[in-house]
Amino acid sequence: MKLYSAQVSDLTFDAATQQFQADVIFYEGGDQVTYAVELSAPFTASFETVSRGLMVRARAIRKQERGSSIASLKSIAAQPVQIRYGISPLA
Repeated sequence: MKLYSAQVSDLTFDAATQQFQADVIFYEGGDQVTYAVELSAPFTASFETVSRGLMVRARAIRKQERGSSIASLKSIAAQPVQIRYGISPLA
């Protein structure tokens, strides 16, 4: 089993769509795969809540392609993905 790490990068908030947008980068061995993901959430949502939601979405995409070569993962990751989650800020 290969171990990997992940990172949320380039987090922005689009006020017009009320969505956070970020790149989630998975590092595996010497390779990396980046997924562009979006998350509908209020601007007041905590970074922890937002990053967790973005990571869950990116992991779901990655899981769908598990077993694929890193080259095919890079190809799939290059495609933009839009999601909607109903979350509320943590108290």
